[in-house]
Amino acid sequence: MGRVADLHVPRRSLVASLLAAPFLVASCSKDDKPAPRASSTTTTTTTTTTAAPPKPKVTGKGLPADLLAVTQALYLGGKVPALASAGKALGKRKVRAKSIAVAGSTGSWKGTPVAVVTYGKDVTLLVKDKRWTVVGGWWPSLGVARVPMKPMRVLAIGSDARNHQRVEACRADALQLIGVDNQGVGGIVGIPRDSYVPLAGGGTDKINAALVLRGVRGQVRTVEQATGLTVDGYVMTGFKGFRAMVKALGGITFVAASSLRSVDNYQIVKAGRNTLNSKTALGLARERKHLPNGDFGRSTNQGLIIKAGIAMAQARGPAHLPKYLTAMGPHLQTDLNAAQVLTLCSAVYIGKKASSIRTGAVPGGVGMRAGQSVVLLGSRARSIFADLRDGRLGA
Repeated sequence: MGRVADLHVPRRSLVASLLAAPFLVASCSKDDKPAPRASSTTTTTTTTTTAAPPKPKVTGKGLPADLLAVTQALYLGGKVPALASAGKALGKRKVRAKSIAVAGSTGSWKGTPVAVVTYGKDVTLLVKDKRWTVVGGWWPSLGVARVPMKPMRVLAIGSDARNHQRVEACRADALQLIGVDNQGVGGIVGIPRDSYVPLAGGGTDKINAALVLRGVRGQVRTVEQATGLTVDGYVMTGFKGFRAMVKALGGITFVAASSLRSVDNYQIVKAGRNTLNSKTALGLARERKHLPNGDFGRSTNQGLIIKAGIAMAQARGPAHLPKYLTAMGPHLQTDLNAAQVLTLCSAVYIGKKASSIRTGAVPGGVGMRAGQSVVLLGSRARSIFADLRDGRLGA
């Protein structure tokens, strides 16, 4: 508040002045001019204090404080904990000067906390060890493109393991190579389970026998030998895990070209839009006897199920990715860590829509080897494998 200074006149002086006033006036001659009256002046001095404007900050409903602290440094300036590739990209960002509100969610992959934070078209991928660390993303609002991702190929393995069997102790009835590059998911290639190939460690057999005979590492090496590709990681599940995963996701929306019944004579899908539950999803992944092209058709359908999952993820947006990983993690075995899985899965949100991703089983001939019907992979299959070397089918 401003202080007011008043001219203070002692009370005695004031009374004396009032009593003497008539005598003073009478004693003045007519030529005398009365002395000017003293004026009492009140002076007011006001000091205004201007409050400093609030500092800009990042807010996000439901997001933990330590995660928001990293996000604030990212957008408003400061040191951002990040992997080398992400840190290099963010070093060129143009930070903001105003407060913003972000969205996103947290989850976990194999016990490791993961998070996705979004702001407009920006996506930040984070993993927490002792602290939240940026492992990837893209930030158009800050002038930063997607953190570069080198081409990679991931092998999805569906084991024939039933409820009480060890996943790695059974045959690999589903083998799907998923290619990814800096433009997103580049293609999904199925390898028929009856493909007759040299096994890692010696011998020749159906490719799905490598899992039970050589273990998961032997299965991966067998696929590498057969395709000429480097497999950068694998994910694997069995019947029980697959059903539990589909249930945790709330089903899979699948658009079928035609109706299909199982060998057990129940309706798997009808032509058009379907919601696959744990039973029908597994039925679609396994059915071959009611398909005109048998094992090739089954392998193709397995890729289409993956593609349908990608479409669901794209429709819901990247902020839901932690929820998906939390639901799937307990039912998958993998050699990929949380940062790799999060970065890999984020590829579904860039580039082409799921409907444009090329899928299919590699072609081959049918023959007999060691008294069993097998698939013989030839030059056309090798050409497709070579095409996937850069993580993308076609241009």
